Amino acid sequence: MYSGYNQGYTAPGVGGYPPAYPPQQPPYVPQAYYNSPPPYNQPPPYGQPSPYNQPPPYGQPPPYGQPPPYNQAAAYAQPPPYQTGPPEPVYGQVPYGNQPQYGQPYGMQTGFHQGPMKDCEILHAAMHGAGTDEATIINLICNRNAMQRAEIRRQYKASYGKDLISRIKDELSGNFKDTVVGLFMTPPEYDAYCLYKAMKGLGTNEGVLIEILGTRNNQEIQMIKDEYQRAYGKSLESWVYDETSGHFRKLLISIIQCTRSMNTVPNPAQCQADAQALYHAGEGRWGTDEATFVRIFTQRSAAEMDMINSCYQQLRGKSLHQAIEKEFSGDTKKLLHTILEGLQDPAAYFARRIRESVEGIGTNDSKLVRVIVSRCEVDMPRIKQAYQRLFGRDLVQDVRSDTSGDYKRILSFLLTRV
Repeated sequence: MYSGYNQGYTAPGVGGYPPAYPPQQPPYVPQAYYNSPPPYNQPPPYGQPSPYNQPPPYGQPPPYGQPPPYNQAAAYAQPPPYQTGPPEPVYGQVPYGNQPQYGQPYGMQTGFHQGPMKDCEILHAAMHGAGTDEATIINLICNRNAMQRAEIRRQYKASYGKDLISRIKDELSGNFKDTVVGLFMTPPEYDAYCLYKAMKGLGTNEGVLIEILGTRNNQEIQMIKDEYQRAYGKSLESWVYDETSGHFRKLLISIIQCTRSMNTVPNPAQCQADAQALYHAGEGRWGTDEATFVRIFTQRSAAEMDMINSCYQQLRGKSLHQAIEKEFSGDTKKLLHTILEGLQDPAAYFARRIRESVEGIGTNDSKLVRVIVSRCEVDMPRIKQAYQRLFGRDLVQDVRSDTSGDYKRILSFLLTRV
């Protein structure tokens, strides 16, 4: 599963009043946003002689004095910042979880050495008066990382007495507004917000539940659950239970329990037994024992599922994807495919989601915004590579050809800044 959250970060509410934002302890601090010597977890010296007027060193990503991890094939060297145990790597590949920390993207911090208050003044001026200066908004927020935007949001409310997201919703519109709002949310806050929108009102957008819950790991799902309870006053599990049914509901509820193994070295005998169990629960019997699939697919780690898939191929001469295709249907089938691909090759999964958004007549803008906002600081370089490999096309050009105006400009910026 991918890694994209900061543990210990208290997210602001959706349209509500956020709590104070205490400085985070390493490794949850962003790249030196202030031009002061380490440690970077000290509060900015507002009201004191400021270091912000010194020449910024922002061409050098931290940790200073070490080779930059960016733009190197296997060099996303920091472990996921939120995990309490070992990361969940893609078995046999460079650990997929070893991405830059969320809030530490690929070197786009130009100008923040002036401090969040200066950014608040710029944003306020861009949204105040006769018209809205969209170009200034795009340039500023796309040159800040997630933790810097969170600090800007906190400072904006302290300075102007209104939540920045509420102000954005008043001033902007359409897909451009949705993109900017998403960028000012923390990752768990944004995932919870997308899940809430997918389930509120009449009908449920099962595709959103599949995309988010089928690809997040234990720690990320726990953070989503906490944020959902805080923001909407009801547990995510109870919402999912009320809005879904059948085996699809059982699978989602099992995922929400966060019981997936963190083992990075699978037990061959156990994996062989699991492969046998899956065969006897599906192709090896009349009908399907869905409970066995639910148990194994929601409790085994990426490394274990990779070995189980290999064992199944040796046993039956076909992959687990082919077995799922034969034994299941509807949303349950889609979710099982998503879990398996999310563990084996998440970049390919999200590349397909973007392709689904832009191919054919019309654009699925909600899906396109959701994927780009949630992945732009996590693994977008890999997604672009997977898109080229799978479809022989340039992801950025396809997105540009299906969008327009400020919406096109902000998505282009998010896709090309890395």
